[in-house]
Amino acid sequence: MDNVHRRAQPVHLTTPVTALAYHDNDILLSGQGPYLKATLISTAETLGCIHLGQDWKIHQIVMANVQRISESIEARLFMVYGAKSLRVLRLCVDRSSESDSPSAQFQHLWNIPHFKDWIVDAQWLWNKADLPGEHPTTRPNLRLPVTTPPTSIAIGYAHNFVEVYQLPQDPFPIPVETTHKLPTDDNLSNFLIVYSVQSEEHCTLFCGRFHNNTLEDLWFASGTVFCHALLWKVYHGGGVEAPVVKSLIGHEGILFGIRWSDDGKAVCTVSDDRSIRIWDITHPINITHTTHFGHTARVWDCQIVGPYLISISEDASCRVWRNPLLTNAAEADDASDCLACWEGHEGKSTWGVAVSDHGVVATGGGDGGIHLWRLDSIVAGTTDAEQNTKDIDLPAITTYFPDATDNDKEFVRDFVITSQEQSVYSTNAGYILVRDDEKETWSTLFYSSLLKNYSSLESSICGRIVVAGCLSGRLVIVSVANEFEPLITETLGGIKIQFVFVLNGTDRDNFRIVVFRANCTVGVFNLNTAVGSATATCTHICDLKLPNNNKAIHAAYFSPRYNLVLLGSRDSTVLAYKLLRSNADIEAITTLDSIIELKRCHGSETVSSILMVTEEGEGVGGKDRISVYSTGRDGSWTKYRFLGLPGGETIGSTSSADDEDEDVDMGDSDDDGYDANESRDKSALQRGEESSLDDRESGTTIVLQKIFRSKITRGWLEQVFIMDGELLLLGFFNKKLFVYNESKHFELTAGSELFKSAKLQTNFHGREVRQMRFLNGAQPLIEGAPTPIIFASGGEDCRLRIFQYIPYKTKNSCTALKSLCNLKPSVGSTLRCLEWSYTSDSQTYLLFTGGAVESMRAWQVGMSIPNSYQVQLIEDQSGNMIPEHTPLSLGCLELAQCPHASENMETRIMDLSVFKLDGHPRKHFVAAVYSDAAIRVWLFDEAVNSFVLAIDASHHAKCILQVSHLKLEEGGVLMFTAATDGKIAVWDITGALDRFLEVYSMDAIKASQASSSSSVGRERKRARRDHVQALGTPAVEVSAHMSGVNGLFVQDIGVDGIVAVSGGDDNALSVTRIKTVWDAKLRTIKVSSAKAVYRNAYAHGSAIQAVIMINNSEVVTTSQDQTLTMWGLNLLEDGGADMHMLETQFIHVPDPSTMDTIAIREKQHPLVAIAGIGAQFFDIEPAQQ
Repeated sequence: MDNVHRRAQPVHLTTPVTALAYHDNDILLSGQGPYLKATLISTAETLGCIHLGQDWKIHQIVMANVQRISESIEARLFMVYGAKSLRVLRLCVDRSSESDSPSAQFQHLWNIPHFKDWIVDAQWLWNKADLPGEHPTTRPNLRLPVTTPPTSIAIGYAHNFVEVYQLPQDPFPIPVETTHKLPTDDNLSNFLIVYSVQSEEHCTLFCGRFHNNTLEDLWFASGTVFCHALLWKVYHGGGVEAPVVKSLIGHEGILFGIRWSDDGKAVCTVSDDRSIRIWDITHPINITHTTHFGHTARVWDCQIVGPYLISISEDASCRVWRNPLLTNAAEADDASDCLACWEGHEGKSTWGVAVSDHGVVATGGGDGGIHLWRLDSIVAGTTDAEQNTKDIDLPAITTYFPDATDNDKEFVRDFVITSQEQSVYSTNAGYILVRDDEKETWSTLFYSSLLKNYSSLESSICGRIVVAGCLSGRLVIVSVANEFEPLITETLGGIKIQFVFVLNGTDRDNFRIVVFRANCTVGVFNLNTAVGSATATCTHICDLKLPNNNKAIHAAYFSPRYNLVLLGSRDSTVLAYKLLRSNADIEAITTLDSIIELKRCHGSETVSSILMVTEEGEGVGGKDRISVYSTGRDGSWTKYRFLGLPGGETIGSTSSADDEDEDVDMGDSDDDGYDANESRDKSALQRGEESSLDDRESGTTIVLQKIFRSKITRGWLEQVFIMDGELLLLGFFNKKLFVYNESKHFELTAGSELFKSAKLQTNFHGREVRQMRFLNGAQPLIEGAPTPIIFASGGEDCRLRIFQYIPYKTKNSCTALKSLCNLKPSVGSTLRCLEWSYTSDSQTYLLFTGGAVESMRAWQVGMSIPNSYQVQLIEDQSGNMIPEHTPLSLGCLELAQCPHASENMETRIMDLSVFKLDGHPRKHFVAAVYSDAAIRVWLFDEAVNSFVLAIDASHHAKCILQVSHLKLEEGGVLMFTAATDGKIAVWDITGALDRFLEVYSMDAIKASQASSSSSVGRERKRARRDHVQALGTPAVEVSAHMSGVNGLFVQDIGVDGIVAVSGGDDNALSVTRIKTVWDAKLRTIKVSSAKAVYRNAYAHGSAIQAVIMINNSEVVTTSQDQTLTMWGLNLLEDGGADMHMLETQFIHVPDPSTMDTIAIREKQHPLVAIAGIGAQFFDIEPAQQ
């Protein structure tokens, strides 16, 4: 027994970001639950983080003025409030460091935990004589410099009254070092009420906002639950109640947000009716307003920022609108235009928004992420902005066509941009013209009657070569710099050329030209342009055969290293062809079949570009890592990996499958029901023909694996390219061109150098998490590195995510989650359960997921690090040098999807338990329980990547909620199930597994794999029952609860038998003790006794959601009452049990649904994580005596 009493110490929290405020253009303050953090937006570096107390949730941050202490040091008071609590703090920023990063320190001044009512707004107030002019409320950074500190604060309450408190004397000097002690005393007695007033309209408010910073000029805007806003002056002539000066009526729902304009001449309100209304209050009687619709859910807030309105909503978006107050009457019809819709947060709600003076908009989401956006990106790149477009007119036709007549209609047929200073145009009259875009001069490059009335123009990447496809099926090849004589070549029998692709070849003077003809055929040509030669040669190498009914080719890429041509089609197919080394001895033109065909790479949309990248020596075992990228008009980009190419990784090299950090999507909810498996045409691995690139007799298999698809825009992505080692994506959306930096996750626009990453803080799930599981037993990938802490999670957002938890704190960083993988396996399929399993490769694992529509999948998860990586030492908060956690790369490849076994397609998989048997290292048994009371055990065989149904049973006659297993030392296996009937059933499945393995033969079922595994195609197959075993009745059944069992944890205590600890919907915590006897001859387990020996009917105030045992004597539970409780477990000699509460504490995770634990080797104590709407982590440490 472990009798050391422990306590749960919260160490990390990721919940919705509810408050944001800028200190200046560089430092952003954010509130997330009880945590307040200062972040340098240029580098995403955490400058400081404090915890305000377990009962805190920050709703708003209110900044005071900046006080300059010295040339490099400044300080600033600010308030944070939430519910009925308020704290006053000071932020001190020191920029004297030699590094580029400033240091930031927090100092707690006053704590007022219990005001008389819910706080809806707070405001700093000064003496009027101390303020140089009028000072608006909404944009504190725009105020004129104020040197004196504020003298009082105004508090607006939810019952429409205001109190003004005089600030006491500052208890601390401006800090030199951080004050770590958190004041818990109530300092309200130190604050003297100098003024109090109730509005004449007694009502309840959902929002309120002050305007001005002196008591004499203070106004309050009240957003009521009765759908209208009230404006009233706080300081008035007499009487206890202040009269309402203006009433703003028009909304059809509760007001959730209200803001003043900087000058106080307008008010912005947002409501439950999904509208934004701007009220012009300059007129004393006739108040006018404009209404803006566009959000698809409730609107939480809207700020008036110069020419823009910036709103956030429950639909998780941030929208930018034109400010109608600054719109001319002639533009009134466009006054409500939405200029931008920024979508990046997942799930529900963008809760917080802040705008810097430089126009950087920060948004905080319900997913726990913080995103940065730029206001100047609204204008930059838009095609309807005059300053960003330039009209180009052809020169007078007589300057290059002397014989032109009035009947000759001249216009541009096609054009290409060959450099920043030069562009080339083909005209209707058959001319190819070159324009010097700097000097704005024109010259004639070539004329041919073949180009009259039609031409398809394309240039080489270097811009030296221009190729025009003709209506007659010929190619016109010209040199922009006249390096060789123009060349005209035949392609195929006078068939119109629709598209031309000029691709780089083996050297500077060699090119591959790919043409797509009107009869849906593709030709490949070899162009040589030797330096100093007056002529060029163009040879028809081969034709490429397209699949039946294939549509036009829109993208092409040539790899001279592997002699491969990759094509992307309009129907979202990617094709690969191996070219012949030479066709000099072949008289007839060869037509080649594709060696690889991947369908639905971008749903049903066009593949717009393809790129192939080889990273030498970065693959597994020092081999080359060969990646392929494609973009599509579905707004996404897709990554693939080649296996089996010369010098590259081979099949099974999964540990380097993915080197991306974040936001990896297999599909998207906007994709018309796209399923991850639809991209797999023949198997989980897209295989080419059984041939080697260099030797068809060698039988080498070429494989192209689809790793992930990531959607970044609702518009089109048109080009993918590499610049300075970073992946850049060119796209078009809503009349706007943009370039997106995928490695840094932000859009490149004017001024984007202000921050490196648009994701200031990694997001978690956007909806409730239903299951999370740590990867226990993971090994360091390099000697000297700490054990990686990896966990997988899934939930209501239908996403499978894998994170790395970074447990240490340094001077400039907090504990953190690093997103390694973000998959959406299928649309509308909630992930309810997941479990890990292990392979013979220490860097490769299997992950099984289950959920709605009876969906269960097997994933192969491989981890890797750069071959050149060396462990770095960093300094933690205590000044100790510790090894940093390895920056992992992770690949997650779907191997198979389990077939249907239930009659009802709506059946849900409620829980999973995975185990392996001795002597069968590549066979994984997955016990699954279903909402239709079914109990099934599936075999997943690594050898064929397939599910086979091994055991099928039914019990409880209710929805089964929990399943677990226990492997006995003797070799037997017990399975435990629990359902909504409150009963726990114990099953001996040893014999059924033995019988199944006797009849299971890989050779016998190979032919049935296509139908027994549904990793193939769109149609889910039904499970074959060739080898299914029955179970009969459970060995024993125990009534542990009055209703559903939500948490079940089973542990073998040794001589004390088996203990099953459970928690249920009845708020009860139960302990069941089980004794077993192993019959070695019959290979059966007999349950000699089973009894619920302890039950605490009032363990929690609401349904218990999860139960775990961290050792043989301590249990942790969590409940819908948002508490974590630790219990001491004492197993009595008479076979009974007793439990006593060790501690309980509030958790900042709404709707907690799942909990798991992992033992951290370096810390010698367990880590517990609870997830729901967010996640919170606790170190289970020995309690201080």
